[in-house]
Amino acid sequence: MEVVKSLHNSDLKWMIIWVTVIGNFISMLDSTTVNIALYEISKSLNEPVTAVQWVVVSYMLILTVFLPFFGKLSGICPRNKLYASGFLIFSFGSLLSFLSHSLPMLIASRCIEAFGASILVSNALSIIASMFKGKNRGKALGMNGAIVAFGSMSGPALAGVLINYFGWNTVFLPGCIISFIAAILSYRLIPAYHPPVVDSKFDYKGFLYFTVFLFSLLTTISQGHVWGWESGKIKILVLLFIISTIMFIVRELKVSYALVDFALFKIKSFTLGNIALNLSYWGVFGIGITFPLYAQKVIGLSPMITGFIVLTFSVSLILTAPVAGSIAGKKGSKYLTLGGGIMFTLALILFSSLNETAPVWKMIAAELMMGVGNGLFQSPSNMGILSEVDTKHLGVAGGMLALARNTGMIMGIAVAINILEILLSYFTAAAVSNPFLSAYQYTVRFLAVFAIICTVFAYFAYKNEKVNA
Repeated sequence: MEVVKSLHNSDLKWMIIWVTVIGNFISMLDSTTVNIALYEISKSLNEPVTAVQWVVVSYMLILTVFLPFFGKLSGICPRNKLYASGFLIFSFGSLLSFLSHSLPMLIASRCIEAFGASILVSNALSIIASMFKGKNRGKALGMNGAIVAFGSMSGPALAGVLINYFGWNTVFLPGCIISFIAAILSYRLIPAYHPPVVDSKFDYKGFLYFTVFLFSLLTTISQGHVWGWESGKIKILVLLFIISTIMFIVRELKVSYALVDFALFKIKSFTLGNIALNLSYWGVFGIGITFPLYAQKVIGLSPMITGFIVLTFSVSLILTAPVAGSIAGKKGSKYLTLGGGIMFTLALILFSSLNETAPVWKMIAAELMMGVGNGLFQSPSNMGILSEVDTKHLGVAGGMLALARNTGMIMGIAVAINILEILLSYFTAAAVSNPFLSAYQYTVRFLAVFAIICTVFAYFAYKNEKVNA
């Protein structure tokens, strides 16, 4: 194939990277545009918000569950065909979401979208890492991290405009159009070759245990307050979680073609770095779903104004992340991740101080700090995690890194919503003057605690790192 023969061409490489990054961009864009639309969807379909939240949760759950599966396929299937199929499936699911007029159809359509998004997210990092080394890899990963975050946090701004002028269904159109065009480009540009694998067997039992484990965990967290923590449903889910976790670990340690390569966890930077990365997204997505509710319910801002405030995060992150990634490629990740962790912890503390009279500039300042902090943290963290992984394991490592990131997103959303609802009930019963504001403030303080823990893990992950320029 002519494209493969021309890979020495730097311009072509960066063109391929841009096509690859689009996959992460639209998957994250689509996962967050719905945050602003949830209230309108609830009114339009006459469904409670507790039911409508599954439009977000089901997407993130399906996307995450299939990451190890498609990470494995990256070493078996031609990359261009696999990536192009991800775009096409995503485009089809987005079209069905746009056409949905009932909650069950919308949730089913979102699951189709997520299936395609999982193909894209699980393969993007391995494609990027296989094409660059040293500072160029850091720069490429930094660009990827910036675009991912830009997609995830600019979603509310775009959704606010679309909902305001055209209705909630239209939030799914950008992903539909962009992914269809990207399918053609990725098939033509991305190299078809793939690294040789020793064994192409897939661990279906491990995949089943992992699916049950993640579904039971997420459902317990998101529905515990609704069903009651002492209810029979929750007890069954907790039991399923414990059993499936044990069976998954035992299975993965026993088979030679494991879904998750536990040998990678012997690398300190890989293990601690993934934990830190996971916890960082608790704060990003926790505040990403609670701040719009605060801005609209407490301050009374429109969805469009709220979206543009959130856009500050994206702009600051996209300007910071590529620079941080490039520096990490030359100087290492230790100080960048430490500074970034401290910065977004302070941002969460500032978010928690917002009240019913908070000026818009203070909200923008908090979003700005959050964006810079995550820009300093995310791309150097990706660089540090993958830097000590052998090339032949990059596909699996990239899938596991995406798994850590997406479980962090899911946990951030589920935990934040659950704590907010619990505290709202408590402060309402206690006759607090503004129960929602108090619930929001304490929820964000809880997220700040995990941001501190994230920073500690990141420090120890890269404390003794070796830099290969």
